[in-house]
Amino acid sequence: MTNKEKFIHNMHQARTAHIRWVNAIKLLISGIDVDEKQITLDITHSTFGAWYYSEAMLFTIGSSRMVLEEIELLLMELHDKYTRIYPIYYGNRKRTILSGFLGGRTRASVPEIELSQRYYEEIIQISDKLKQKLRIFESQLMSLPEEKFDELSCFTQKEKLIPANIEIQAPSDDQGVYCYGARGR
Repeated sequence: MTNKEKFIHNMHQARTAHIRWVNAIKLLISGIDVDEKQITLDITHSTFGAWYYSEAMLFTIGSSRMVLEEIELLLMELHDKYTRIYPIYYGNRKRTILSGFLGGRTRASVPEIELSQRYYEEIIQISDKLKQKLRIFESQLMSLPEEKFDELSCFTQKEKLIPANIEIQAPSDDQGVYCYGARGR
């Protein structure tokens, strides 16, 4: 698999992860228990966000900068909408554990469920825009030469940059005193 194919494959994987993330939110607002880790609040901890901030950002120097900025805005908007849904279901879950000991079970109220459904509809619309921008980004990637991907692949490899047989030595006292901060000692 060439570096270009790897980049594009990783983008497809990120898109698939995004679709799963949106579907997990749908399950959540439908009343099905979903693990909090499956629909993380933190953008950078989601699979799509991790891909975006690691691999996709490598292309901000070229012609893809505007599309990537639009993708980032949509990504932030998606997570903003989800942060409004999160407390409705996971905030009540904390009370559910306590009330479980007392025999009762606290669920989201009808107005909260309706509100979360409206947020979910907004998430769907934003997600559709995001997928459209991803198609544009994919077209831009397809038009780039293989050499560009070869240049950028060194930034995505998870290999050690320092070989294991090289020792890094701490400075000795006779090499001078290092002054910390703006004022020194």
